[in-house]
Amino acid sequence: MQKKRSGLVLAVKLILMLSLCVLVYSVIQVFRGPAEAQEALSEWTKKREEAVAPVQTGDEIPLTAEMAAMAEPADPAAPGSANKSGTAAAEYAEGEVIGEISFPRLGKRVAILEGTGKAQLKKGAGHYAGSAVIGANGNSVLAGHRDSVFRGLGDLQAGDRIEVETADGRFTYEVTGSVIVDEDARGAIKPSTEPLLTLITCYPFGYVGPAPDRYLLSASLLHAEPLVVR
Repeated sequence: MQKKRSGLVLAVKLILMLSLCVLVYSVIQVFRGPAEAQEALSEWTKKREEAVAPVQTGDEIPLTAEMAAMAEPADPAAPGSANKSGTAAAEYAEGEVIGEISFPRLGKRVAILEGTGKAQLKKGAGHYAGSAVIGANGNSVLAGHRDSVFRGLGDLQAGDRIEVETADGRFTYEVTGSVIVDEDARGAIKPSTEPLLTLITCYPFGYVGPAPDRYLLSASLLHAEPLVVR
């Protein structure tokens, strides 16, 4: 009888242990299942974003030679002429950081460098040396990559403000419009006798690979003031 009772107790203990193991396993699966499902979903989301995201455009040339050939300052002496702040416009060395441009609507500000080569466009917006000095009479041309410094450029609308600061002063521009042209378009950059700002980037914005077109955003000068040197 004692042996029978001991066997029964052992069987009950085994059943309890098995039940506990099943319970623990079930609890683990309850938490593990959603976690694995979420992990799989996250993996898919990442793959989807990689599939639709534009590739890095570091090798793209926003301002092509054909377009640049037409970017002549209205006045050949523009680099040494007086700008709207009343001071003499400065001349800059290639690769030099000459200022910054900010977009209040986008909450974004980036550096401006002299020149539109790869080295300059990796760091910020590049000022085309063949165009007017920022703030001076003529068309000042800045180029930038669509997936970095000029990301969101297409969200700007007519009437939006663009603020630029250089050693010559602070300049506030107002967006007047935009146009999309072929990368080889000649005459897309217009000369001007008034201070204008043209921003150029590759288009379409979400295009995978080197984009075939160019997006040109134009703005006119609203206000200029010299920097206060203390």
